[in-house]
Formats: sequence, C-alpha cells, structure tokens
Amino acid sequence: MTALGIDIGSTSIKGAVLRPALGADAVVGPVEKAPFPQPAGNLPAGWFEIDPQAVLHATRGVLEALVRQAPDADRLYLCGQMGGAVLCDSTGQPLTRYLSWRDQRTTTTVPGGTSLLDQTAHALADLLPALGNELKPGSTSLLLHWLARTQTLPAGSHPATIGDAVAAMLCGTAPRLHPTMAIGLLNLEQGGWHHEMLRRLNLHTLRWPAPADLTTPIGHTQVAGRALAVHAVVGDQQCALFGAGLQPGELSLNASTGAQVSRLVERCGTVAHQTRHYLNGLLLETITHIPAGRSLHALVDLLTELSRAQGFPTGNPWQTITRLASEAPADAEGLQADIAFFPSAVGDTGALTGLRTENLTAGNLLVAATRNLADNLARCADRLSPAHPWNHIRLSGGLSRDLPLLKDLLQARFPSATLVESTQEEETLAGLARIAAGAG
Repeated sequence: MTALGIDIGSTSIKGAVLRPALGADAVVGPVEKAPFPQPAGNLPAGWFEIDPQAVLHATRGVLEALVRQAPDADRLYLCGQMGGAVLCDSTGQPLTRYLSWRDQRTTTTVPGGTSLLDQTAHALADLLPALGNELKPGSTSLLLHWLARTQTLPAGSHPATIGDAVAAMLCGTAPRLHPTMAIGLLNLEQGGWHHEMLRRLNLHTLRWPAPADLTTPIGHTQVAGRALAVHAVVGDQQCALFGAGLQPGELSLNASTGAQVSRLVERCGTVAHQTRHYLNGLLLETITHIPAGRSLHALVDLLTELSRAQGFPTGNPWQTITRLASEAPADAEGLQADIAFFPSAVGDTGALTGLRTENLTAGNLLVAATRNLADNLARCADRLSPAHPWNHIRLSGGLSRDLPLLKDLLQARFPSATLVESTQEEETLAGLARIAAGAG
C-alpha cells in the first residue's frame, strides 16, 4: 500500500512517498520540493496575495516527481498552512486570489481610530471562547469578513484555505475543510459551523458544506496518468505534532519558522489562549505566533545585507552563524535580544540591548536571540497551564536540531522535566504517513 504526502507550506511545497506499513520509516525516498509562489506585486502595504493557480502548478510539479518515484501510489494526503482565505466555485476554480495568513490589511486603522480586527474582536467578544479564541490578522474568518465589508465577496461561493483550494482544483470539486483547517469557524462547544458568528460577519451567504473527515476521499485526480484518491487537507501544525508523536499529558514545544506551545485536551475549556481541533477526536490548546525562525532569519538577512546589495556571494550564512554561535559564550556576554519583530504572542517590537564593542558579534547575537526564544517558550508554557508541573516535554521543529543550545536552555528552564526530541526530520510528512496508516 503506497500513498503520497504533500505539505503546502508558506515557504516551500514538499512531498514524499509514504509506505505506511513501514511504521516509523514510512517516509521513503527523496523529499521533492518546490518554492511556494511569490506574492503579487503592486499591492498596498501589508497586503499579501498569491495566485492560487501558481500554487496548483507548483504542487502538480511535486506530485509528478513523486509519481515517478512510486508509480503504484493510489492515495494522496495533504497538510497545509492554516488561516488565509480564497473563494472557489463548485468545481474548485478560484474566484479570488489567496489572501495569505500573513496579510495584515485588517490591522489598518479606519476612521474612528480602530481597525477591522479591533471592531471584529469587539463584535465577537461573547463568541470567542466557543471559537477557540481564534481571531488574528490573517484568520480565515476575518479576511472573509474584510471581503464582505468591501463588497468583494462572491455570494454563494465556497470558502477555503490555500490547501483546500489546491485539493479542490486537483479534483474539480467544491472545497471542503477538515476541522483542523477550519480555525475560528467551528463551534467547539456544540459542534459544527458557528452559524451565529457567520451571521454577524456576513458570511452566511457562502456555502458551508459539512466539515470533511479523513475516512472518505473528497475526490480523485489524475497525475502523470496515475489515478489518486485525494483526502482532505489537515492543518500543518497538528500534522507536525502528530508526526512528532505528541501524547496526552505532554507539553509540546515546537520551534521552526514560528514557535508554539501546546497540549492535548479532550474538551473545550474556559481558557484565554487558542483551542483548535487535533486528530483522534482530541483538541489542541495552543499559543502560536511565538517569534522563532522568521525572526532569526531576519537577523541573518540584516547581517548579509551589505554583501547582497553589492552582489557578493554570501554562501551559507545560516550555517556560518550557527557555527559562530556554538563557539560563543552561552551568556552572550551581556547582550540581550527581544526577537518580537512583528505582532506576536509576546509583543510586537523587538530590541537589542547591552551592546558593547566587545560583545557585538554575529555569534553572540544568535546566542542572545536563542536565549530569548527559550524564555518566550517558557513564559508561554506558564500561560498555557500556570499550575502544571510539566514532567514530559516533546521538543520538535527544525530549530531544535539546528540550534543545540536551544535544548540546553530549555532544559535549564524546565529542570525537572524529561525532554524528548522528535526523531522525525520531516514531521509533517511523518504525520501524513500516520494518517495514511489509519491513525487520526
């Protein structure tokens, strides 16, 4: 039994052949990748839109390479970036561009000194707990509401995230959202779509078919002459944690492009942080948008800006700066960093302090930034469950492998806990393999 797995990420679209019968070794062969398409140009500041057809084209290229690896494959499982919005017709054809989860248009202040985000948060204040406290600048619900407010929402169309839209285009069917993708759209207390929220945001004129499950394909597609059953797209965060082996009772610390702290629960509780659907009937309490790799790479871009501006080769700056960090003192000689360079769970304005000529080095800078990342993860873990003495912590994400210092710093902040590192280099693809095996 052979399946294919695709992760439609915000940086790259990657896929692999999945042989679920192999268990932990189910992700086989080389991982195929394509860059995620660039956003459209000439847009207002803060807007972030991508052509859905370009995403489909890149995804098809990865799929064709995978079919060449495994011509016996008959199923396709996908995960993708949550949030954002695109509208499709009943055959899956996009009617709008993809408004990315990175889009910030709803934070722009309007007459009266408030933003659409602020206005919507006020209008939904009594509903947010049942919605999992999911309302951010790039939330699907909020971007759809912006389209409704600007009278650019095609009535009777089908809402989707970009992953759902790609799956729909592949199959020629209307998109259907899996609960892990329907962030901030479902009633976590009563089940199903939150119809009162949809009414208040003028989204009730859209088509909202029942959320998809993973037992029945949403449709079929042909790739390089091979017929594939296409299953509903699942959220990339949940899929990665599933692939990393997160268990009930564990604290999850995940650090990659962004960072999150999470734990599994059986029912929706009265909490101030986010709650979203997971797999196997569980929910995920989580705090997301913790600055991590995105901020660290911004620092690397700053350090290499002069070379790039002059057309000089920069080689592999990330490899170089991580090596320099491994040679730097663990305290960065007094240098302090706050890497909240964008709106996040821990602030929206970063800083570098304690600068002296003696400590202003690239290695010290990365050490200070890593220390701030560890501090933020520990702070958010306390917010997630203030009275919980975490005994078992599941560490996942690429940064925990790229920055060995991060694990040491986290162990110091959780001295009584056992830290277990994920053994999966491609956690989202490993999660898809587990789903293909029948779990989830």
